[in-house]
Amino acid sequence: MAKQALNLGTSANDNTGDTLRGGGDKINDNFNELYTAIGNGTTLTVNVTNPATGQVLRYNGSSFAPSDYSQLTSALDVNGNTILSTSNGNIVIAPNGTGDVTISNGGITNTFEGADGTIDLPTKVKYKNEYASLAASPAAATYTGYFFTVDGDDNPYVNINITAGGVGDTQAKVLTQYSGIDLLADVDTTTAAPTNNQVLKWSSTANKWAPADDDSGIASISLFATVAGDTGSTTADSQSDTLTIAGGTNITTAVSGDTVTVNFSGTLVTTLAALTDTDVAGITQGDSLFYNGTNWVPVRSPITWWELNADGASSYTVNGPGFASATADPTLYVHRGFTYAFDNTVQGGAHPFRIQSTQGLTGTPYTTGQSGSGTTVLYWTVPMDAPTTLYYQCTLHAAMQGQINVVT
Repeated sequence: MAKQALNLGTSANDNTGDTLRGGGDKINDNFNELYTAIGNGTTLTVNVTNPATGQVLRYNGSSFAPSDYSQLTSALDVNGNTILSTSNGNIVIAPNGTGDVTISNGGITNTFEGADGTIDLPTKVKYKNEYASLAASPAAATYTGYFFTVDGDDNPYVNINITAGGVGDTQAKVLTQYSGIDLLADVDTTTAAPTNNQVLKWSSTANKWAPADDDSGIASISLFATVAGDTGSTTADSQSDTLTIAGGTNITTAVSGDTVTVNFSGTLVTTLAALTDTDVAGITQGDSLFYNGTNWVPVRSPITWWELNADGASSYTVNGPGFASATADPTLYVHRGFTYAFDNTVQGGAHPFRIQSTQGLTGTPYTTGQSGSGTTVLYWTVPMDAPTTLYYQCTLHAAMQGQINVVT
C-alpha cells in the first residue's frame, strides 16, 4: 500500500479536507502497514534505541536491535563475490583463542592451527620464493628455517642457526648436484687450484682440505710384500705400482705384456737318496720308510707307535693303536718280527722306560732288537726267538711297570 496522506483542506474549517473519520482511517491504515512490515502486526519488532556508529540491526529471537557487526551467527555465503578492504586496509581472519582457520575445497582441508601456528597443507603447494638479491631476503634471525633462492645464484639458501664455530644466525648455501666441493666451509680449492690426479689432504695450518699430490708427505712406501717361500701373493695399491719378479738359484723370469714366465734350469730331485731328510742306507726290498723325528729311515716291518705318559709315579699311561684312550700300565701284546716304538719324550727324563726279562727295579734288561733310548723313543723289533713273557719297567719307580706278552 502506498502511504496515505491526510487532506487538511485549503484553510481551517473550510469543509474541503478529509472528514475526521476518513482521516483516522488513513492513519490506521498507515500504522497497520508499518506494524506488519516491521513487527508482528500488533507490536514492533525493531528496536533502534541508542544505536552506535557502525552497528547493524540483528535479530535476537524476538526483535531486531542494534548490534556490533563482529560476529556471524551463520555461514557467510558471498556467492562468487569478492571480500575487499578499503584504503589499503588489512583483511584479518582471527579465530578466538586457539581456534583454527580452515580452507576447504574439493574434499581437502588446509588448516592454520591456532594452538601452535602450524600450517597443515596436505596437498601440493606451488609458490615462488626467489628474491632479487640476498639483501632483499628475510633475515635469518627472524625467519629461521626459511628456504629461498636468489636470482642469478646457482645455490639455494636456508636461514639457519649454526652453533659450530659460533657462526650463529646465517643464510647458508645449500649443496645441490650442481655445486662445487669448494662450497664446503672446510675445503679450499681456490688458493691452489687442483691439478690432474691430485687428492684432497688435510692442512693443519689452514684447517682445511686442500689439493695435494697423493704421495706428498710420504718419504717412501713399499706397496708389495716380499714372497720368500715357494708360494705367496701380494697386492698393489695403485695402478702405477711396479712389481719386480726376481728368480733365485737356477730360476729365471721373463715378462712379455701381461704374461710372466718363470723358468727352472736346475736338476730336479728324482730319487729318495737325494733328499736331505731321508737316509736310505741299507734299504732292501720290502722295507718301509719311517720318520724317527729327524729323518726318514728304512724299517723292515710295520711299526706300531705307542705314546707313553705318567700318572705321577704310580703308573705309565699308554695311548696309540689298540687303545681307545690313555690306559694305566696295560698288558701289551706284541708280534715276533714286528717293530714297536715307545715314545717317552714327554716324561722320559723323569720315568726312563726299559724292557726286562724279569720284574722289578733290579730286573734283567732285555735289549735284543732295540735301538733309540728309553728316555726319548725306544724302537724294538721283536726277535723271532723272544721269550713269551717280558716286562716293562720305569727304572726309577717300582710301581710303574707292566707285562708284555709275545705272540706269533
